[in-house]
Amino acid sequence: MQKILKRWWFWVGVVILAVAVWWFWGYFSWLIGQAPVRDENARARAGWLQMQAEEAALEAQYRADTYGGTTPEETLRLFVEALEKKDFELASKYFVVENREDFLSEIQDSEKGGFLGKYIEILNYRYVVSISEDKSGADIDFFDSQNKQIHFGQLAINPFTKKWKILEL
Repeated sequence: MQKILKRWWFWVGVVILAVAVWWFWGYFSWLIGQAPVRDENARARAGWLQMQAEEAALEAQYRADTYGGTTPEETLRLFVEALEKKDFELASKYFVVENREDFLSEIQDSEKGGFLGKYIEILNYRYVVSISEDKSGADIDFFDSQNKQIHFGQLAINPFTKKWKILEL
């Protein structure tokens, strides 16, 4: 045994073995410590994939959406006509896809509360439309008989069908 302890290759082997054990110990400690990070990355990737799927579904809805006018004024006119006929489902289709359900709920509540007539009256007042420089959005301001602004809204153009849609009104 004394002879083997004096050989250089034995000590080289011991050193290599010690380095290997130290390296594996560090690697597996790091690997175990990274488990929460890997889990978080997997959740983030799943969230990203879900967002992409939602975005694709929303894009498909926008591509199929043919409601709206070729100008903001035409969209407003079509919207008011639908409200006057109390066709709230049709009126909601002049809104951007994301805001339709909220509008439908609000307008039904407005009718129940007796405010629909006043809302339609305001929408029939004189208005001014300002289209953005890039022609993708428009602001609409409503004025009473004293030329005082009493209401406003925003419209955007559907990039796929080139129809103007109501963002808020």
